[in-house]
Amino acid sequence: MARLEQTWSATEFDAIGIRAPDCKFIIRGTDGNQVTLNSNAEQNFSHKLRIEPTGRWLRIYASGNNTEFTLQLPNSKIWNIDLFSGRAQFKAENIQSRLHLWCGKGDIQIENCRGAISISSGNADVRVKHFTEMETPEIPPLELASRSFSWDDPAFWEDRGEEWAKLGGELGEKITRGILGQSTEHKKGIYIQVGKGDLLLEEIESALCTLRTAKGDVRLKQGRIRNLDMKLMSGDIECESCLPVGDWHLRTNRGDIRLALPADTTARLDLTTRHGYIQSKTPLVRVTRQGPESWHGNRMVGSIGAKSEGKIPEIDASTLNGDIEIKTQSTSSQYYEKPADETIIITPPVSSRTDLYHTELEILTALSDGKIRVDEAERLLRGLKS
Repeated sequence: MARLEQTWSATEFDAIGIRAPDCKFIIRGTDGNQVTLNSNAEQNFSHKLRIEPTGRWLRIYASGNNTEFTLQLPNSKIWNIDLFSGRAQFKAENIQSRLHLWCGKGDIQIENCRGAISISSGNADVRVKHFTEMETPEIPPLELASRSFSWDDPAFWEDRGEEWAKLGGELGEKITRGILGQSTEHKKGIYIQVGKGDLLLEEIESALCTLRTAKGDVRLKQGRIRNLDMKLMSGDIECESCLPVGDWHLRTNRGDIRLALPADTTARLDLTTRHGYIQSKTPLVRVTRQGPESWHGNRMVGSIGAKSEGKIPEIDASTLNGDIEIKTQSTSSQYYEKPADETIIITPPVSSRTDLYHTELEILTALSDGKIRVDEAERLLRGLKS
C-alpha cells in the first residue's frame, strides 16, 4: 500500500496545525520553496488521516497510533506550527517558526532554530539547543471547519479512548488549572511548562525565558538571557556559563540552586534559603532582618562584576529546602563584546509571504532597504532558480 507523500508551494499557507493522539513528528528546515510531507500513514485510509488546507492553515489530523511524519519547511519564511497530541515524540531542527506544542506525554527536541517557543506538557523531557529569539508574524485566523472535521470542538475528542482522557486530563489538572499557576497561552521568547520532566536549554539567546515544572530538574548551559523567570516545585536548578543581562528570578520549593556565572557578569545578588546553606566565593552580606520567605533561614545579598552607572541586572534566587552555591568562572561568555545593558537584538522577521518577492530585482531591493537579511536573500534567490 502506498505511503503518504505530498508537496505544496510555500506560498499556499503560513501555519500548520497538527492533531494526533500518538505521533512522531520531525520538522526540518530546507532551502527552496516547497513544503514536503512524508508519513507512514496509508493514503487510502482517509478515516485515519485527514489533510485539509483551511485558509492560510494546513491542518493535519491522524487518529491512528504510532503515526510518523517528516515535514520539510523552507526557511524563506517564518512558520506558525501548532501541535496538539496525547503522546508525542517531536523534533524540530533548522527552522524559523513560532512553535506551540501541547502534549500529554512526550519527548521534545528543538535544535538550531529561531523564533518563539511555547510548550505545555503533563510529562515530557524538553531539550532546546542553539535557539535565538526573534519576532514572529501574526497567527493567521483559522476558519471554522465543517462539522465532520472540527478538531477544535471538544465533542470531536470524546471517542478518543481512555488513554487520551488520562493524558489530557492529567495535563489539564496539573498545569492549566493551578499547580503551576500559568495558562497555556502562547508567550514571546521561550515559555515552557511541564508537570513532570527535565528541561535542558543550551546556547540560548533570548529576551524572555519563562520555565515552570512541578517535578524535574532545569539546566541552562551557555547563552545570553535578559529576563529569566523560573519556578520549580521539586527539582534542582543549574546554570553554567549563561550571561544575565536583565533580571533573573529563580525559585524552587525542594531543590538546590547552583550558578556558575561567566567572568563578565555584572549583577546584584539576593540569595535566600529557609532550610539549607549558601556558599559563595563572591563576598556577600547577611541580611539580619529577613523577609517572610526567609524568616527561619539564611538570606545574603551582594554584587558581582564591575560597577556600572546604568541599571544593573538582579539575580534573585531562593529555595525553601535546599542549598545555594554561586561562583564566578575564570572565562568570559561568548557574548562578552556586547554591553550588559544592551537590549537583546531580536532579528527582524522574514516576510510571512514569500510571494512578496517575485523577481531577483525585488529580492535585491528588499535586501538594500533592510527588509530582509543577507541569508534570507540568498534563500529566496536559490528558490527562484529551483
